[in-house]
Amino acid sequence: MWITPKLDWKSSDFYNFQDLNRVENNTEVIAELIRYFILLPSMLTITNRDMKRIEFADSLNRLESNQNILRQRYTPMGWLQNKLDWVSNNPFTFNDAQRLEHNLNLLYQHYKGNTELVPICGAFTCGEEAV
Repeated sequence: MWITPKLDWKSSDFYNFQDLNRVENNTEVIAELIRYFILLPSMLTITNRDMKRIEFADSLNRLESNQNILRQRYTPMGWLQNKLDWVSNNPFTFNDAQRLEHNLNLLYQHYKGNTELVPICGAFTCGEEAV
């Protein structure tokens, strides 16, 4: 289920494990929407972080790479370029938090609107129990 992203990050805001869980959850939601249209490569997402988990550069690179995978079919206008070269001791700022949530929100708005236009068809049988 889509979790409303925080789109108003300020330099005074604190980023925590719940924010990363939200970003990864929303990545999964968008991947499911995109799968209505194309087959995506598998992506690893982690949504069960807690206060005991520490993120490293490789995790941030994976998260940003997932967003690059999601935009392969369509890159929305206003997309903010992903940072794919995280290394140890690179500072994570409110601008990075804003980019991650902004890009996912752009994709969600596009695909949510388009999947609602996809006709769903099927069949069901109704009648008496005995055939």
